Amino acid sequence: MTFNQKSVYFQQVSKCLTLCFALFLAHSVAWAQPVQVSSYASMIKTAEEAAANFDYANAIEWFEKAFKESKDPNILVAQADLTMLLRDYPKAEKLYDRVLKRDKTEEFTDIKYDYGRALKYQGKYKEALNVFNEYISITDNKELQDAAKKQLRGILNIEKLPENIEAAVSFGSENINSPSGESTPVWYTDGTLYYSSLNAKTSVILDGSVEDYGSKIYTASRTPQGDYAAGVALEESINRVKYHTGGIAFSADGNNMYITRAKPKANGLETSEIHVSKRVSGVWTAPNLLTGVNDEHITRHPYEGELFGERVLFFTSNRPGGFGGFDLYYAPIKGFEVGAPVNLGDVINTKEDDLSPFYKDGTLYFSSEGHPGLGGLDNFYATWDGTKWATPANMGFNYNSSYDDHSLRFNNSGNAGVLVSNRTHKDKKKFKTSETCCDDIYFINIRDLVIDLKTLVNNDKGPLDGGTVELFETGKKVSVDAKTNFAGNNFSFLLDSDKSYTAYITREGYYPDSISFNTNGIFDDYTVKKTITLRAKPVEEEFDTYGLNEPIRLNNIYFDLDKADILPDAEKDLTYLKELMDQYADMVIELGSHTDSQGPSPYNQKLSQRRADSTKKWLVKESIDASRIKTVGYGESVILNRCTNGVKCIDDEHRLNRRTEFKIIAGPSAIQVKKSRLK
Repeated sequence: MTFNQKSVYFQQVSKCLTLCFALFLAHSVAWAQPVQVSSYASMIKTAEEAAANFDYANAIEWFEKAFKESKDPNILVAQADLTMLLRDYPKAEKLYDRVLKRDKTEEFTDIKYDYGRALKYQGKYKEALNVFNEYISITDNKELQDAAKKQLRGILNIEKLPENIEAAVSFGSENINSPSGESTPVWYTDGTLYYSSLNAKTSVILDGSVEDYGSKIYTASRTPQGDYAAGVALEESINRVKYHTGGIAFSADGNNMYITRAKPKANGLETSEIHVSKRVSGVWTAPNLLTGVNDEHITRHPYEGELFGERVLFFTSNRPGGFGGFDLYYAPIKGFEVGAPVNLGDVINTKEDDLSPFYKDGTLYFSSEGHPGLGGLDNFYATWDGTKWATPANMGFNYNSSYDDHSLRFNNSGNAGVLVSNRTHKDKKKFKTSETCCDDIYFINIRDLVIDLKTLVNNDKGPLDGGTVELFETGKKVSVDAKTNFAGNNFSFLLDSDKSYTAYITREGYYPDSISFNTNGIFDDYTVKKTITLRAKPVEEEFDTYGLNEPIRLNNIYFDLDKADILPDAEKDLTYLKELMDQYADMVIELGSHTDSQGPSPYNQKLSQRRADSTKKWLVKESIDASRIKTVGYGESVILNRCTNGVKCIDDEHRLNRRTEFKIIAGPSAIQVKKSRLK
């Protein structure tokens, strides 16, 4: 197998639906049942086949088994890529980080783009910013460099985005949200919520015993308490067996219901087409295929709107002639048919996916991965002036998060909305151990009276990022809301009037603290401002473990060009190496010295030997037995970057190759090295 290190080896056909469906189903009994004995080759083959069938979870398990056999970092890259497709960003971050930390020859430079994405999805914007900047400076891949620049623009635009504090976002409750994922919620004219769901708590094995496994359209009505009752599936004439049914939208008069009906196959969707059902005597008729917009490509996400004074149907498709991925189109509505589809153009559409159109009062709302955003899919809007679209604008916070946010809809009065997101929430249920794998429905209440809390989290030196604030109504055990900010120290929460609150502030490496306040007697817009300073805990030392013959780089032992003299900066690492030699009294090491590629190879080999001997001499002078140190001059045989013979590089790039490493060749089987001492 040839592993691709740019996360294009495994591609999604239909991001949210396919992902949830892939998790929901184990595609054959072969993937679900372990074999007794497996060779390395069969493990790789089984993993590849599972991944090709979108059975990412089982593919990862087989790659994990194969990695135990070979320790091949390429397998870790494949695991990380698949984990990103499962939207388990913390695990993906750890896998990419593990590969990069052990990548001494810069073989895996291109995965830094995916590493940055994993950080950005978690809201770790400062770390992602550094990774994307570094990647842009070193990659020769123009397409991925442009993609990284777009990711950077999204991060740099964050401070300009509206906070939307008046938009209170709440989880849609277990009555409508299942662990397996929901999509395309929309209100009917009577206030009933329609939505699509796989409606499962656990995965299913397709062994022939399961007939009805597709997503269905459900309806949920309001209860007297103001929430929604449990969803009820529409009849089989709408929810056709073995098909995914969703993509719901209604005509303005409520007489037509547009739906998307998709036929799944092992590696994606075989077909996806828009159908229309009529409302007759309060009952939806069996849907008919909508002529004019469907072809052999994927067509979905219908929504009625208006352009040029005429009714049109907006929709999403990956048909040829677009700008890349899924594009947004419209088609004029002519009676019970629609006219020829028209692409909305490059002001709206991008090289990546542009999805879930919603039109209201001259404004088109849609989700996009191609416009710079907070994370993956973000919600955007663009106004129509009668002849052209304005440049799309990001909806900002609450409507968007660092995760995937899409399918934004507003009610007729505009004071409430609904969206779909895989963002984290305290009430969200995990599916297959992942908190962010699957999409859920969130409601938006746009308040007239805005009382909010603005909290700043500091330490004794000033602003402290990476903190978490959890808000409780005083005396209650369940939190109102919780937020983590990796990008800064500011937090905003929408509050109710005449309530008492307690906010608990935590941050790794610091002692927790809390603040209490109330909103009694507030009748106008008001901001409660609080600043908290956290006290740092004593630092606990972190260690890396190294085994026999595993190179350990002494990061500060460099040499000037053509010199073998120990520089002053080197004494920090050499002092620690002496401490390790004292700590592990039976340890015998190889000291290996490397040069850059400048100068003749034979001369460089001799120069590196002199440098290794010079390093040994320093240690022997500090009372380390000379018999415990073997020196090797590697010359220019192991270059860490692009600066091989004939490549023009600046001295800082060459300097990276003028280094010293050591490895255990006898004595202890493994040692622990303080991370703080070898930086």
